[in-house]
Amino acid sequence: MAGFQMNWESGFLELHHQGQVIPLTAEWLRQLSDAPDQIDHNSYQRFYDPTQLPIDLAIVEAMANDQGVDLLFSDGHRHFYPLERMMIEAGLQTHPDDLPQPTPWTIDTLVPPTLHWENRHDSWTRLQVLEGFFQYGFALLRDTPSTEDSLLDIAQVFGPIRETNWGRLFNVRTEAVATDLAYTGLALTAHTDNPYRRSVPGIQFLHCLANDATGGESTIVDGLSICTALKQESPAEYDVLSSLPISFRYLSKDVNDRETAPMIRLDSFGNLRQLRLSTRLDFAPAVDPEILKTFYAGRRHLARLAAEPRFVFSFKLKTGDCLMMDNHRTLHGRTAFAEDGFRFLQGCYIDHDGPESQYRTLSRHLRQAQDAQTAAA
Repeated sequence: MAGFQMNWESGFLELHHQGQVIPLTAEWLRQLSDAPDQIDHNSYQRFYDPTQLPIDLAIVEAMANDQGVDLLFSDGHRHFYPLERMMIEAGLQTHPDDLPQPTPWTIDTLVPPTLHWENRHDSWTRLQVLEGFFQYGFALLRDTPSTEDSLLDIAQVFGPIRETNWGRLFNVRTEAVATDLAYTGLALTAHTDNPYRRSVPGIQFLHCLANDATGGESTIVDGLSICTALKQESPAEYDVLSSLPISFRYLSKDVNDRETAPMIRLDSFGNLRQLRLSTRLDFAPAVDPEILKTFYAGRRHLARLAAEPRFVFSFKLKTGDCLMMDNHRTLHGRTAFAEDGFRFLQGCYIDHDGPESQYRTLSRHLRQAQDAQTAAA
């Protein structure tokens, strides 16, 4: 049972939950006030500068009940704090707008999230495919328009286009003088795009306009699954790949991009934040030979895992299919294809902000609609 108790000796409001006691300071609580005179409820921005609050700000009154606690602060502001909201703010309860947790998958457990394009305007359908996207790291859009450059309209359903030196759109087809191996018929091993950028594009779209050449099957690999497998099979290799700064470089006539970062980037909780795996573009520093030996062994190990059939979802894109991939998590590639037919894809990028904001907004609106229906019943 959760509840509040004021500790006047320390000056903290204590939140009690299942044996845990979390102290909440006056300044922290004061800045969470969402009273109409404190917060603009259109933008959720404070009307005031919190750095100008009194240094000696204190709680002078606290009246708690089962629903929350009413607090009066020494600067004269009074506000009621609902228990459920404080549980969320203190990290004891998930927020209803939190994104779905990533789910590691193998080919045996994967159910590819799929959206038939004619259903894109249905809020519940789009919420479900976004939920699958955040869980599995990709989604497949079926029966989209298959005219050239229509990908711009498709991708912008989910967020603004992220332009790079490749343009707003890039064409994936064979070229006489290829500026990238993607523009040849060669097989491409599982990789992430643009690891050489300081801000790596977050989400990639690949839109199929034609694909009647022999070969050219697309592949998707879950970076979360192979990194988890690497950590279990070789912790030492995993530690080096998640700590050693690697130089990622792309050089052409007009472009010289480079960035230094670990191949596996973790968040503060040790969870996968980003995977940069593109073995044609990475260069290790001249460090201790034993560390280098472990790095190269780990990179080989990770690449070997990315090629294992249990981790590879392989399929052939059809005209009108569009693949939406988390470029910080999933790896993509393709098998080689022959010149006996025409294979033409277009690609572009957006940032994570678009789909993440869209998921939260759709989730909130649907909850509000359900609450209204319940209240009216």
